[in-house]
Amino acid sequence: MAVYKDEQIAPIFAPHLAPGETLEHWAFGVKQPNILVIFLLIATIGGVLAVFFLTKNYLVGTTNRGRFIVLQMSGKTVKNATVYELGKVSGVKTSTGSLFTHINIAGPTPFVAKFHRMGMKDNRSHSMAIAAALAGKQLAG
Repeated sequence: MAVYKDEQIAPIFAPHLAPGETLEHWAFGVKQPNILVIFLLIATIGGVLAVFFLTKNYLVGTTNRGRFIVLQMSGKTVKNATVYELGKVSGVKTSTGSLFTHINIAGPTPFVAKFHRMGMKDNRSHSMAIAAALAGKQLAG
Protein backbone atom coordinates (compact mmCIF):
# COMPACT_ATOMS: atom_id res chain seq x y z
CA MET A 1 0.00 0.00 0.00
CA ALA A 2 2.93 2.39 0.58
CA VAL A 3 2.86 5.12 -2.02
CA TYR A 4 5.99 7.01 -0.93
CA LYS A 5 9.27 5.85 0.53
CA ASP A 6 10.90 7.81 3.37
CA GLU A 7 13.80 8.93 1.15
CA GLN A 8 11.33 10.64 -1.24
CA ILE A 9 9.79 12.83 1.47
CA ALA A 10 12.57 15.36 2.17
CA PRO A 11 12.90 16.51 -1.48
CA ILE A 12 9.12 16.91 -1.78
CA PHE A 13 8.90 19.07 1.37
CA ALA A 14 12.19 20.98 0.82
CA PRO A 15 10.73 23.89 -1.21
CA HIS A 16 8.17 24.50 1.55
CA LEU A 17 10.66 24.68 4.42
CA ALA A 18 12.42 27.84 5.62
CA PRO A 19 16.24 27.84 5.82
CA GLY A 20 17.27 25.74 8.83
CA GLU A 21 13.79 24.28 9.26
CA THR A 22 13.57 20.48 9.45
CA LEU A 23 10.75 18.01 9.09
CA GLU A 24 10.00 16.11 12.31
CA HIS A 25 7.03 13.92 11.34
CA TRP A 26 5.40 13.15 8.02
CA ALA A 27 2.51 10.99 6.86
CA PHE A 28 0.51 10.05 3.77
CA GLY A 29 -3.27 10.45 3.90
CA VAL A 30 -6.35 10.64 1.72
CA LYS A 31 -9.72 12.32 1.61
CA GLN A 32 -12.29 10.15 -0.12
CA PRO A 33 -15.87 10.94 -1.06
CA ASN A 34 -18.59 10.02 1.42
CA ILE A 35 -19.12 6.23 1.61
CA LEU A 36 -22.66 6.55 0.20
CA VAL A 37 -21.30 8.46 -2.80
CA ILE A 38 -18.68 5.74 -3.28
CA PHE A 39 -21.36 3.02 -3.31
CA LEU A 40 -23.47 5.00 -5.78
CA LEU A 41 -20.50 5.63 -8.07
CA ILE A 42 -19.33 2.01 -7.97
CA ALA A 43 -22.83 0.93 -8.98
CA THR A 44 -22.46 2.93 -12.19
CA ILE A 45 -20.24 2.21 -15.18
CA GLY A 46 -16.83 3.76 -14.57
CA GLY A 47 -17.65 4.28 -10.91
CA VAL A 48 -14.36 2.90 -9.64
CA LEU A 49 -12.53 5.37 -11.87
CA ALA A 50 -14.72 8.23 -10.60
CA VAL A 51 -13.87 7.34 -6.98
CA PHE A 52 -10.17 7.28 -7.91
CA PHE A 53 -10.38 10.78 -9.42
CA LEU A 54 -12.44 12.17 -6.51
CA THR A 55 -9.93 10.94 -3.91
CA LYS A 56 -7.41 13.58 -2.79
CA ASN A 57 -3.93 12.47 -1.71
CA TYR A 58 -1.94 14.36 0.90
CA LEU A 59 1.51 14.41 2.41
CA VAL A 60 1.55 16.24 5.73
CA GLY A 61 4.37 17.09 8.08
CA THR A 62 5.30 18.97 11.23
CA THR A 63 8.52 20.93 11.53
CA ASN A 64 10.94 21.87 14.27
CA ARG A 65 9.60 25.45 14.03
CA GLY A 66 6.03 24.55 14.98
CA ARG A 67 4.48 24.42 11.54
CA PHE A 68 2.06 21.87 10.08
CA ILE A 69 2.46 21.65 6.31
CA VAL A 70 -0.20 20.06 4.10
CA LEU A 71 0.78 19.17 0.53
CA GLN A 72 -2.00 18.06 -1.81
CA MET A 73 -0.35 15.64 -4.20
CA SER A 74 -0.89 14.55 -7.77
CA GLY A 75 1.44 11.58 -8.16
CA LYS A 76 4.81 12.89 -6.96
CA THR A 77 3.95 16.52 -7.80
CA VAL A 78 2.64 19.07 -5.29
CA LYS A 79 -0.67 20.57 -6.47
CA ASN A 80 -1.26 22.82 -3.49
CA ALA A 81 0.45 23.67 -0.20
CA THR A 82 -1.16 24.96 3.00
CA VAL A 83 0.75 25.89 6.14
CA TYR A 84 -0.69 26.06 9.66
CA GLU A 85 1.03 27.31 12.81
CA LEU A 86 0.76 24.73 15.61
CA GLY A 87 -1.11 26.17 18.58
CA LYS A 88 -2.91 28.71 16.38
CA VAL A 89 -5.15 26.29 14.48
CA SER A 90 -8.86 26.44 15.32
CA GLY A 91 -11.37 23.61 15.37
CA VAL A 92 -8.93 20.70 15.47
CA LYS A 93 -10.43 17.23 15.89
CA THR A 94 -8.29 14.11 15.80
CA SER A 95 -8.92 10.45 16.47
CA THR A 96 -7.00 7.22 16.13
CA GLY A 97 -8.62 3.85 15.56
CA SER A 98 -7.22 0.44 14.71
CA LEU A 99 -6.66 1.33 11.03
CA PHE A 100 -6.84 5.10 10.62
CA THR A 101 -5.76 8.32 12.26
CA HIS A 102 -8.23 11.07 11.36
CA ILE A 103 -7.32 14.77 11.29
CA ASN A 104 -9.98 17.45 10.84
CA ILE A 105 -9.23 21.19 10.93
CA ALA A 106 -12.20 23.57 10.80
CA GLY A 107 -10.29 26.72 9.90
CA PRO A 108 -9.08 29.15 8.84
CA THR A 109 -8.39 26.85 5.89
CA PRO A 110 -10.37 23.61 6.35
CA PHE A 111 -8.56 20.28 6.05
CA VAL A 112 -9.84 16.72 6.46
CA ALA A 113 -7.95 13.49 5.81
CA LYS A 114 -7.45 10.00 7.13
CA PHE A 115 -4.10 8.28 7.47
CA HIS A 116 -3.99 4.48 7.10
CA ARG A 117 -1.55 2.67 9.35
CA MET A 118 0.01 1.07 6.24
CA GLY A 119 0.17 4.30 4.18
CA MET A 120 3.96 4.47 4.50
CA LYS A 121 6.63 2.97 6.70
CA ASP A 122 5.88 4.33 10.20
CA ASN A 123 2.75 6.13 8.90
CA ARG A 124 0.84 5.26 12.06
CA SER A 125 3.43 6.60 14.52
CA HIS A 126 4.04 9.74 12.45
CA SER A 127 0.32 10.47 11.92
CA MET A 128 -0.37 9.96 15.64
CA ALA A 129 2.48 12.36 16.53
CA ILE A 130 1.11 14.92 14.07
CA ALA A 131 -2.42 14.54 15.48
CA ALA A 132 -1.06 15.00 19.02
CA ALA A 133 0.89 18.12 17.98
CA LEU A 134 -2.20 19.62 16.37
CA ALA A 135 -4.32 18.84 19.43
CA GLY A 136 -1.61 20.24 21.72
CA LYS A 137 -0.99 16.93 23.46
CA GLN A 138 2.26 15.21 24.37
CA LEU A 139 2.61 11.57 23.29
CA ALA A 140 4.03 9.14 25.83
CA GLY A 141 7.61 8.22 24.92
